[in-house]
Amino acid sequence: MDFATTLKFAHVLAAVLWVGGGFTTILASILLNGRSPAEAQLAIVRATTLLAPRLFIPASILTLATGVTLLFIAGWGWQPFTVLGLAGVIFTAGFGALVLGPSCERALKLADTHGAEAAIPSLRRVQRLALMDYAVQFAIVFLMVVKPSWSDFAIFGGIGAIIILAALAALRPLPRATV
Repeated sequence: MDFATTLKFAHVLAAVLWVGGGFTTILASILLNGRSPAEAQLAIVRATTLLAPRLFIPASILTLATGVTLLFIAGWGWQPFTVLGLAGVIFTAGFGALVLGPSCERALKLADTHGAEAAIPSLRRVQRLALMDYAVQFAIVFLMVVKPSWSDFAIFGGIGAIIILAALAALRPLPRATV
C-alpha cells in the first residue's frame, strides 16, 4: 500500500470517527428528548463535553491535516470537492469549538446552578445547532463521494438549499413551554 492510500485511509477513518461519533450523540439526545428525565438528557451533553477534546477535536484535526496533505500528494489540487470540503471542515470545526462546545458548557453550568430541568431549553438549542452543523458535515461527505465539477450547479444549489433549510430550522425561535 502506497503512502497516498494510507493517507486516504487515515482521512476517511478520522472523518468516520468525527462525523459518526457526533451523529451518534445527536441521535441519542433526540431519542432521549421527552422520553427521559432531564438528568439523563444532560448525561449525553456531559459525555459529549468529555469526548470533544479526546475524540472530536483530534479527529477533526486529523481529517483536515490528511485532507490537505492529500491535495498535494494525490494531485487533487483545488477542485470543487477539495475547496468546498476544506471550507466546510474549517467551518464545522470552528463552529464546534466556538459555538457548540461553549453552548454545552453553559447548559451544564445552568443545570449545576439551577437544576437539570432549567437546562432543557438550552439543550434543545444546542441540539438544533448541532443538526445544522451536521447538515454541513453531511454535505462535505457528499462532496467527497460525488466529486462534482465547478459546472455542476444543481449539485451546489441542492447542497446550499439543504444547508440553508437546516440553518433556518436551527435558528427559528424555540416554542415556549406551556404550563
